[in-house]
Amino acid sequence: MKTKLLLMLCFFCAAISNYAQSSASQSGIAVQGIARDANNTALTNQSINLTFTLYYLDASSIEQTINRVTRNVTTDAFGVFSDVIDPTAVNNSLFANNAAYLRIEKGSEVISDEKLRHVPYAISANNGVPTGSIMPFIGTVAPEGWALCNGAALPTTAKALIAMVGNNAPNLQGMFLRGTGNNTVNNQAGPALKATQDESLKSHTHAKGTLATANAGNHNHNNGNNTKLMSISGTGTPDALDNSSNEIDVTGGKDMLDAGDHTHTITGDTAATGGNETRPVNYGVNYIIKL
Repeated sequence: MKTKLLLMLCFFCAAISNYAQSSASQSGIAVQGIARDANNTALTNQSINLTFTLYYLDASSIEQTINRVTRNVTTDAFGVFSDVIDPTAVNNSLFANNAAYLRIEKGSEVISDEKLRHVPYAISANNGVPTGSIMPFIGTVAPEGWALCNGAALPTTAKALIAMVGNNAPNLQGMFLRGTGNNTVNNQAGPALKATQDESLKSHTHAKGTLATANAGNHNHNNGNNTKLMSISGTGTPDALDNSSNEIDVTGGKDMLDAGDHTHTITGDTAATGGNETRPVNYGVNYIIKL
């Protein structure tokens, strides 16, 4: 004998979840209905085996299963039964990004196959943060519907995000975020989308500041035997050198001036200072990405 089910699907929205919630302690999709036989008589106080399948249609209209569960539900004195189907948190993104359907079967008999409807509040809750959004997070375990940006493998059900970034979450440990494209202020380019830039310091020069050599240069010259070749008065200068045709005569009051104080050009580098990178003041967080 065939069983007829009059179904009423009840959805309760909660801000903490992307799918319906029936109570504070149990989350999921609340299903309630009346079981009747072929004569439209209520099946009271009976156990009925039902299979609940949540699914969506992909871009090619091929059915993709979100979750399937088989349960024994018990009717009350009026033939009414109720149950809560928990799609599990890992499937939140599939509900957020696809129109979901619920099919209920009793054995091989399809009792109901309906598209789930979102009330306006639920649409806002589901789509307020789109898949791929990244935000700072102070915790160490990502909340439901999110994943840490630590390079770990994404859940296989996060198909929309995997289509964006691949099978692993982006690894943003120790990184800052920067907009892609060209900066209109200084015409400098950020990294390509989903790419990284290495550290860099803009090329620049420094003024000499207060760097200078000390004044030092007042001196005489000798011939290696500590005998002066030239002096201020000419005294002690060998005549053979002093009076030759090619030498300046420093005798007779024609004095030779010393070199005098002077400066020298500075070459080389200043001593290295600083750490391993250039960075602003910062505060440590984890980044998380929306599934």
